[in-house]
Amino acid sequence: MKFRCDRDALSEALQTVQRGVSSRPGIPALTGVLLEAASEGSLTLTTTDLEVSARLAIEVQVAEEGTALVPARLLGDTVKSLSDAPVEFESDQSQAHIRCAAYEGALRLLPAEDFPALQPPTGTRVVVEAQRFAEAVAQVARAASRDEARPMLTGVLVEVSREGITLVATDSYRLAVRELVATASGEAKSLVPERAMTEAGRAAQAIEKGDIELFIDQSQVSFHLGQLSLTSRLIDGEFPNYRQLLPERYENRLTGSRQQLIDAVRRVGLLARDTSPIRLEFNALGVKLSSSSPDLGQAVEAVESKYEGEDVTAAFNPNYLADGLAATIGNSVHVEVRDGLKPGVVRGETDDFTYLVMPVRLPTPVG
Repeated sequence: MKFRCDRDALSEALQTVQRGVSSRPGIPALTGVLLEAASEGSLTLTTTDLEVSARLAIEVQVAEEGTALVPARLLGDTVKSLSDAPVEFESDQSQAHIRCAAYEGALRLLPAEDFPALQPPTGTRVVVEAQRFAEAVAQVARAASRDEARPMLTGVLVEVSREGITLVATDSYRLAVRELVATASGEAKSLVPERAMTEAGRAAQAIEKGDIELFIDQSQVSFHLGQLSLTSRLIDGEFPNYRQLLPERYENRLTGSRQQLIDAVRRVGLLARDTSPIRLEFNALGVKLSSSSPDLGQAVEAVESKYEGEDVTAAFNPNYLADGLAATIGNSVHVEVRDGLKPGVVRGETDDFTYLVMPVRLPTPVG
């Protein structure tokens, strides 16, 4: 194999596909990037860790087509360090030879026959605006669990209908739901690992205008963004019935500045440690936030806001509450509460995003 290409283009492509590189030293082939040069002038770069795979095609000047499996991170670091000049790449049976300006180097190849074959995308096709998808993933993925003991909660549920797509995640302490307008060839339901969704969302964020395509079948999901494809295995498990957790709108509703509430929750929450919650007292003037710790001290802050309903006091984990407020879109935010025992509901300026956060039970006053 022999090709010549722009240094920046090759470096950027290598950094992109490193999302799929395995960190498991026991399977050397999975630490490599598979380079496939075609006679029509394209170079396809592929990585996989058997869970998530990345594939990207770029234009190069191909002198001799072929295939080579090169250590991904070493090649990426090498190309990134080169001078701003064309890169010449040539491989034989055992080594890859790299030339750029005055630099000449050789990297030992990995056995290409050990690299797993990837299945082409099949299943239900979904098309959604890339920027909207990236926004939705950022809102929802933060609620996924990091506890591998409950794998079904470590993913993002993707529900597809002909009307659109719904993304859902929960760690049992909070629940995030986002609805998106999309075009789909049918209906589908899958549980995608949070890592794969986050990578796809990050890739979609880089596309200023355009769509992302999803292909969902029984065992995998593929995301297509231009010349980049990300493929992930699905999580085998039953996601909780989240719809029964979604309440009707509460009659007690606070509407205030999103940024003021985020800042107040984070400031007052600094003194909430371990299992200590942040206390919110809703009244006609807005909301008073407070927290205390026997070892650290206490903090109180009032945020003037529009409040409709009865006076209510509730307590929440400050990190979970701040996450929900930060996930909303717009300058204002709505916080709905019923009492100190029901989940709090956070919504943005539109109804397409809903965030539930479980309350922390406050001790019953003596007397």
